[in-house]
Amino acid sequence: MREAARIRTRCQRAGYTNEQAAAAIREALPEVTRLEAWRLALGWSRADTVTQIAELYQADGLMPPGLSESMLCRWEHDPDDWPGGDYAVMLCRVYRARPEQLGLPQSQRVLPLTSWTADMIGYGRHDAGVAVSRRQEGTEQMTTDAGLPSVRESLQLALLAEPDGSSLVDELAEAAADHYALNYSRHPVPVLFKEVRATRALLAAVLAPGGASTDLQRQVGRLSALLGNLAFHLEDPSGARTHLGTAAAYANRCGDMALAAWAYGALSMVARSTGNPPAALAYADRGTAAAPRGLLRAQLHAWGRCPASPSRAVTGKRVPRSRKR
Repeated sequence: MREAARIRTRCQRAGYTNEQAAAAIREALPEVTRLEAWRLALGWSRADTVTQIAELYQADGLMPPGLSESMLCRWEHDPDDWPGGDYAVMLCRVYRARPEQLGLPQSQRVLPLTSWTADMIGYGRHDAGVAVSRRQEGTEQMTTDAGLPSVRESLQLALLAEPDGSSLVDELAEAAADHYALNYSRHPVPVLFKEVRATRALLAAVLAPGGASTDLQRQVGRLSALLGNLAFHLEDPSGARTHLGTAAAYANRCGDMALAAWAYGALSMVARSTGNPPAALAYADRGTAAAPRGLLRAQLHAWGRCPASPSRAVTGKRVPRSRKR
């Protein structure tokens, strides 16, 4: 929906959370349900949601379900047709939302509301006992003002102790990249952009020739990919192209073909959004060639090569998690 996309862009510029953006969409478009509004606030198509849930099942070591776009459409529009327990859990996890935020009826809330904390869903866990114990201890949820900078500060302390890099620095850099990717939708885009950029700048001194490990180069590539996605959301396609190009370069340098494929696919989408079909197709072909066989290559065909035309809309994609080699 074009109007929802415009509202989402305004909300991003104003630093709204997903919940606030979803509320703004519903206020302007009363016919939109809470479940649909949350997806629109993320900027996802139904195909994106289906793909993300399939990836989540695979990450949990399970076979992908038979979820389809038509099923999701029914859940979003038919009050008598709601997702079952397992799907409700997965929707909350991929959207990083609590059941009540998605408008799920009480009968479909497979865990007590008090056990669905945002940080737990964001990290793909739904252990009610852990959630209750944290709440009883008075632990507050991570905030943008406190929790986000602390990740960079921890990495900075490690670099002060190991200015030439070390396995500890590699590990903390990977943890930082994981943190930003998993909590992508929980912070205002401009704020997250600055934080990811500052973290990447911390690693620049360790990237001297011969001074950086393969793992550290991989994390620099992942951070660059995140910056590219964030730049695109900030309506800076030239900046997005630069950051994504850097991500592809480091991915190729460290041999992370999954990250390279993702970066080329994102470059294809940026080119398509700026009305450059030849470049979009060329990047999509490079991404498909780099992608490992299986789901990632299929995704490149679906959201990269097949729709390589200037008339199709662009949506952000999750940066793949680091894979040790």
